[in-house]
Amino acid sequence: MRIILYHMTHIQNLPSIIDAKVLYCDQRVQAIKARSIAYVNFKEKRRGKPVPVPPGGVIADYVPFYFAPCSPMLYAIHTGCVDSSLTQSEIVYLTTTIEAIAKAGKRFVFTDCHPLSPVAHFNNDLDLLNRYVDWNVMRSAYWHDTPEYPHRKSRRQAEFLVHQTVEWTLIQHIGVYDQARLLQVNEFLAPASHKPLVSVQREWYYR
Repeated sequence: MRIILYHMTHIQNLPSIIDAKVLYCDQRVQAIKARSIAYVNFKEKRRGKPVPVPPGGVIADYVPFYFAPCSPMLYAIHTGCVDSSLTQSEIVYLTTTIEAIAKAGKRFVFTDCHPLSPVAHFNNDLDLLNRYVDWNVMRSAYWHDTPEYPHRKSRRQAEFLVHQTVEWTLIQHIGVYDQARLLQVNEFLAPASHKPLVSVQREWYYR
């Protein structure tokens, strides 16, 4: 089974990522003053919450990936809850696969729900992944909580966390909002030695 992982970033961050040839964890990315797309208070909490399984540290020591697009975080951006000046069209997806991450020898952990949740569980054994990730929720077009499933939103925010860095060569695909963003990304990629496939993936965004 090929499992795709989705990392969201602002399109303005792409040139520095391409130039560095690496995605840095939140702790290290502060030094390059990347354009943030997250709630400030959540960033602070990620710097303080321990990861209870090896390789340990705190959540901010990891590069975060989702198991599906159209996350609750993107919805918060779309509705102006994070930053009223930020639109989802400015967000690009950098994708890789669990298989590529594991083959590269990267250390990682994964969660069964939002990692800041007080009931979140962490693991690093891929044999147990299917016990942690609710694939029905990941495949669903809707993730809002219901009386029958009151934790669906949090489960949709389960993360695959790669320790410290992800090399640019591990990024296989860049998904963008529209043709204009595709052209912009291809301009950024022009001098790069590694050029992932770039395509418009409108279904990865909210209508």
